[in-house]
Amino acid sequence: MGGGVRNALLGLPATDLDIASAALPGEVLALPLPGTAKEINRRLGTLEITLDGVRMEHTTFRRESYGPGGGHAPERVEIGVSMEEDARRRDFSVNALYMDVLSGEILDPTGRGLADLQARVLRTTTPDPAEILRDDGLRLLRLARFYGQLGFRVDAALVREARRQKGLIRDVSRERIAGEMEKILLCDVKYDKVSRVHPVLRALELLHGTGVLEELLPELRAAEGLPQKKKYHKYTVLQHILHTVACAPPELVLRLAALFHDVGKPEAVDRNGRMLGHDRIGARIARERLPEWGFSREITEDVAVLVELHMYDLAGEARESRLRRKCQEVGYRRFLQLAALREADVWGSGWETGPVATAERFRRVAAQMQAEGVPMSLRDLAVSGRDLMEELGIPPGPEVGRILRQLLVLCANKPSQNTRERLLHAASPRRGAMSEKQT
Repeated sequence: MGGGVRNALLGLPATDLDIASAALPGEVLALPLPGTAKEINRRLGTLEITLDGVRMEHTTFRRESYGPGGGHAPERVEIGVSMEEDARRRDFSVNALYMDVLSGEILDPTGRGLADLQARVLRTTTPDPAEILRDDGLRLLRLARFYGQLGFRVDAALVREARRQKGLIRDVSRERIAGEMEKILLCDVKYDKVSRVHPVLRALELLHGTGVLEELLPELRAAEGLPQKKKYHKYTVLQHILHTVACAPPELVLRLAALFHDVGKPEAVDRNGRMLGHDRIGARIARERLPEWGFSREITEDVAVLVELHMYDLAGEARESRLRRKCQEVGYRRFLQLAALREADVWGSGWETGPVATAERFRRVAAQMQAEGVPMSLRDLAVSGRDLMEELGIPPGPEVGRILRQLLVLCANKPSQNTRERLLHAASPRRGAMSEKQT
C-alpha cells in the first residue's frame, strides 16, 4: 500500500514495505508465519513482521478522529474498519493505493488515486483538503517533499488550503519537523531527476508559496522583496537563498548552511543598501531556529559556523599562509564544506556556473596541507605540555597552552618543524626562534 504501490506504478525504486488488512493484530499474531511478528503500537494496531530478514509493518485498517490543531495526536482510534475508511485517513490520493498481495490487483479505494497518478497531480484523499491538513500539520511539509521528489503539480484547491492552514506547522513536534526538513533538503537524492527544475528548489518554492517556510523561519519574510546589487546577484535575497540551497551538494549540513547563509541580510541592511555583518547575524539565527526545528546541537553548531565563515576571503586576497591557518583552525572537513558553500553561493547568484576561484583555492590549499602532513590539533604536535615544562622550566598554567598554540600555527606553514627538537628550539625564549612573523 501507499508509497510502495505508487512507486511501482511510476517505475521508481520501492519505499518501505507496509501491509494493511482487515485482520486484527491478535489474528495476525496467531498465524503460523515463517518469521516473527511483534506488536509495536497497540492503540494503532501496528505490528512489525520480519520474513526472510525483511522487516515490514502490518497495520489493521483503522479510522482516526482528531481534535483542533495540527499535532497529529488522534483523540480516537477505531481499528477493524473498511479499506475505504482506512484510505480516507491518509494524506494524498496517490499515497492511498493498495495492491492485493495474492492477485497483484491494484486497488483504488478513494476512486481518485489512479487518475491522479496518471495526471501527475497531488490531491488529498477526500474532496475537502482542509480535513486532511487539519489532521496533521506535518502534511504541509510532506506536500512540498512529494512535489519536489515526484515532479507532480499540486491541485490548486490544496495549495489554497495549505496557505490558509500554514500555522498548523507550529503544532508539529520538533523531532518530526527535523525529520521531514531533512527529507525535503535531500529530496533530489531519493530518485532520478523527475523534472527540469531542481527537486529541492521546487520543494522550497512551494513551502514559500504556501507560507510554511516563513512560519518556520520568520526572518525570510523580509527577504522576499529585498533586492541585491545586479552586478553580483540576479535574484532577490530570498530567491538567491533558495537557489543556493539547490546548488549545494546533497549533504544535510551544507544544505542547511545554504538555507541560513544570507538569512541575516534583512536585519543587516543599512540605508545605503549594504548588508555588513549578515554572516554573524545569520549564524545567530541558525543557533536559534535549528534547535526549534529539532536538529541536534552538533548539526546546529556545524551549520552556524559555516554561516559565520561563508564570507571569509570573498575576494580571494588572503595570503596562502592565512588560508593555511584558517584551515588548521576549522579542520579539513569544515574547510572543504566552506569551499562547497562558497561555490553554491556563487552559482546561486544566477550569473555564474563555472569554477569558483576561491573555492578551488581552498581545496588546493587543503589538499597540499594534507599531503604535507600538517598537524591540525595540539595532539598532532611532536611535543607535549610536559615536554615544554621540562625543557623551558616553566610551571603548569596558561603559558604552556599559549606556547603550544603558537607552535601549532608555526607548523601550519612549516610542517617540517613538527619534530621534538625543532619545536623545542622554536619555543625556547633564549634562542628567540618563535617570532611574531612565524606565528
